[in-house]
Amino acid sequence: CGDDEEEDGDGKISYYESVKEQMEQQGRLNAEEFQGDDEALRAKYEGFRPGLYVRVELRRVPCELVEHFDPRYPLVLGGLLAHEENLGFLQLRLKKHRWHKKVLKSNDPLVFSVGWRRFQSIPIYSIEDHNKRNRMLKYTPEHMHCHATLYGPLTPPNTGVLCLQTTTNSAPSFRVSATGVVVEVDKHFSVVKKLKLTGQPYKIFKHTAFVKDMFNSGLEVAKFEGAGVRTVSGVRGQIKKPAKRFDGAFRATFEDKVLLSDIVFLRTWYGVEPRKFYNPVCSLLLRDKAWAGMRLTGTVRADRQLKTPVKRDSKYAKVERTERKFNALHVPRTLQKELPFRSKPKLQAKRTRPTYLTKRAVVMDDHQKKVHQLMQQLNTLKADKAQKRATKRAAEQQEYLKKKATAEAKRSDNIKANRKRAFRELGKEEKRRDIKKAKMSGALGKKKKGRDADD
Repeated sequence: CGDDEEEDGDGKISYYESVKEQMEQQGRLNAEEFQGDDEALRAKYEGFRPGLYVRVELRRVPCELVEHFDPRYPLVLGGLLAHEENLGFLQLRLKKHRWHKKVLKSNDPLVFSVGWRRFQSIPIYSIEDHNKRNRMLKYTPEHMHCHATLYGPLTPPNTGVLCLQTTTNSAPSFRVSATGVVVEVDKHFSVVKKLKLTGQPYKIFKHTAFVKDMFNSGLEVAKFEGAGVRTVSGVRGQIKKPAKRFDGAFRATFEDKVLLSDIVFLRTWYGVEPRKFYNPVCSLLLRDKAWAGMRLTGTVRADRQLKTPVKRDSKYAKVERTERKFNALHVPRTLQKELPFRSKPKLQAKRTRPTYLTKRAVVMDDHQKKVHQLMQQLNTLKADKAQKRATKRAAEQQEYLKKKATAEAKRSDNIKANRKRAFRELGKEEKRRDIKKAKMSGALGKKKKGRDADD
């Protein structure tokens, strides 16, 4: 190899340079070999070189493409592999664009630009928990990546993705909704969402209760045997066996005795399947090139001037709960005698009549009176000193706040003056630059006119 070739630290040629050198050598050999041949024979053996005009014949093209052809919209030709023509589920690693004003909602249509294709699909957003579970999200998180599962053409992983909510040019704000990359392609993806089932007990024993209104049949109960349940008051339990009295009732054991007024709930997960919706963007087949796919529900209501339906159960109402009063713990006296001292109740009942200790008068002798009077005088002096100290501290604090406010005002004035001076210098510099650019453009124009006159 020559001395002008780039080498790495070990004195070896890099892979990029070796491939580049091979391509240059092959190009020189082809040019020498096919130097006297015509272009048709040369294209037959070595293919079409970059920079040549070619004629491509397309088959099974819709007639609307020819009827509504507009040369202002160029056509980009690309190729697809055999497996990329099949449809399946794609999992993307997606992030909402920071310039997009609204968050994206699951099951809302989006236009995806993936590779050579542009199509509309309905994604489901999810996030992966620590136990590898894909938990469904109703909305995309702020400043975070999430997974999007959708139905569309199979695309190789690591392919870039661009998402739009509309393809029209009259969008009032930034059109790019999200960006991402293809992570995985498969026939099925497991996405789950939270499900909370509630029931109420109808028969209670010591640590056992029969619960109804949670399931519809004994088959559903059998599916959840051994699952953990919980009451609103915090008592944990476990589902045991189906009961025969009601359809869907079951027997459960709890750590403590539950009440008939308790609500028993079960936290579980429910599988969500993405919708098989694939709508390719066919804007080149239209006369005005304004393609409109599936619209959002809010857009349809706004166009038809319909109000958003309000569900009564979805409204937030003030919950008024009556305070429950439990009976005090009563231990019989016969049982108290048998209990050890540390287990006996130590709280005495409140007295209704004053005792002798509260009614008796305290008579002090001469020495006790002198000591009491001295302590009162000392406490008075201490309180007076504390009050003077607090007053002085408050005055010092007020003085400090005044000085601080004055210094802050002076600092803000200096900042404003410096900023004004900096902007003035920037304006002068920009004006000088514009004048210099205008002079250069004028000089170039005069030079060109002189050349045209000489020609």
